[in-house]
Amino acid sequence: MHRRKRTAIAGLTVLALALTGCSQDVNAPAQVHAAPVVVDVPDIQTTAPADLPSEEPSLEPSPEGEPSPAAPPKPSYDVAKAQRTLADLGYYLGAADGRRGPALRSAVMAFQKVQGLGADGTVGPATLTALESPRKPVLKGSSQGNRVEVDLTKQVLYVVKGGAIQRILPISSGNGATYEQKDGSTARALTPKGYYTIQRRIVGVREADLGTLYDPQYFYRGWAIHGSNSVPAVPASHGCVRVTRADATWLLSNISVGMSVHLYGGAHTFTAGSSAPGTDAPTGDTPSDTSGGTQPTTAPSSPRPTKAPAPSPKPAPATSAPSPAPASPRPSPTATTR
Repeated sequence: MHRRKRTAIAGLTVLALALTGCSQDVNAPAQVHAAPVVVDVPDIQTTAPADLPSEEPSLEPSPEGEPSPAAPPKPSYDVAKAQRTLADLGYYLGAADGRRGPALRSAVMAFQKVQGLGADGTVGPATLTALESPRKPVLKGSSQGNRVEVDLTKQVLYVVKGGAIQRILPISSGNGATYEQKDGSTARALTPKGYYTIQRRIVGVREADLGTLYDPQYFYRGWAIHGSNSVPAVPASHGCVRVTRADATWLLSNISVGMSVHLYGGAHTFTAGSSAPGTDAPTGDTPSDTSGGTQPTTAPSSPRPTKAPAPSPKPAPATSAPSPAPASPRPSPTATTR
């Protein structure tokens, strides 16, 4: 009988510890506050119920000691398939690896602009539908030659090789806002429209009065196609044609000095030679003003046949008047960088 009582008391102690979650110090001496009650105790189930977790899920700490954020949700579409489709259409150059990144976002944004969709760079239901039956872009020119076309209405740039579109890039042009020039005068952020050619370019970074330009290729005075850290879906520049920095680097190898550039459409534009504010005396970059950037570089021109040098004239008699000094060349007009 006494052995049965001691067994019952031991069983109650085990049950009490189990119910408190083992929060007490098991090495501390037991404290008896009242006489134990002797009862018959059945066998205790020690296995936790199957539908209750045995412990809380653990979080891997970040280097700062904070819990790691949850992984981004998986895309609801086949990313690799979208990459292949955009590559076939001339929007995307990266690998069809199923990974989303800046290159895919830029390609999607250009595609959305051509299709007349909201250009946010995100693949949603409307974009997926358009990818199944895409609208073909229409060029302004019909020449079979190489050129650049910039649709300022759609805010896209077409690189045309042999009369066919090679790449389609998203751009951001002049937003029409007013800004102050370095001489204190006020100008408007306008983009020139019409026919031009790439005149010169700077490989690398150009720190200009109105901001930083990456790999700019100038087509009219200081207006250029250049890389930028900000290429929103809408016009936002001081007048230049912004592209992403990756696209600007790609353009260095795919367009060159002398290539035709045709800009058309848009709202905040001017025609070269007009009296639009900001076009007559803009400020900023010129070929001789390269402080803060690299020297302009141009593509090598094709060698031309040269004539044999004419024989040197005989020296004039001492009594003749000296020849007038040649006139100094006129300085190139300054131009606004955007």
